[in-house]
Amino acid sequence: MKKIELSSWHRKEHFEFYTSFKQPFFNVCGTVDVTKPLNYCKENQLSFFICSLFLLGYTANQIEPFRLRINNNEVDIHDELEISCTVLNNDESFSFCEFGGCKNFDIFYQRATQQLAQVKNGYKSLTSSNNIDNKIFCSVLPWLHFTSFSHAQKQDEHDSVPRIVMGKYKKNHNEIAMPVSVEVHHALVDGLHVGQYFEKLQQNFDDFFDQ
Repeated sequence: MKKIELSSWHRKEHFEFYTSFKQPFFNVCGTVDVTKPLNYCKENQLSFFICSLFLLGYTANQIEPFRLRINNNEVDIHDELEISCTVLNNDESFSFCEFGGCKNFDIFYQRATQQLAQVKNGYKSLTSSNNIDNKIFCSVLPWLHFTSFSHAQKQDEHDSVPRIVMGKYKKNHNEIAMPVSVEVHHALVDGLHVGQYFEKLQQNFDDFFDQ
């Protein structure tokens, strides 16, 4: 992690403008074609949820503005992002689970499997086990093929962590489309960067497991 020099940063005016907003986040929903990784998971008996979650975080690491965080009126850029995701408990409440970094798929998959097993065995928590500065907050709505989404937020404070949600996939003509919601802090991220994220996300869904 290193700090951005705000005085010479090309986003200085945007940063100062949007950090004054009461609600500085914006949300974009789109779809990705998940046909190839879905088939890969079925053929190799892998969890599509874990594979998709990895690709959401893996892609976020490739888009530099997604690695920016506001820290006491300064901006940090992190080397690697980690995933924190909601997981359904046995009683239909949910827990926050830490899935770790998204650089190595095998390590991520193993850790995710362990986290899900803990929840299945009764583990419940709404607290984060470590610092949230380099996190991506994720969730999944496997019951809905949504077209819009908004997050609950505290009224008196805002962090700058991106929120990414995936929904129910369904057949759409010649593809299997899955909705993805991306919510980001506008002082750090613009629509251009969200567009780049979706473009890269589709590439990763198409190509990552062919490597």
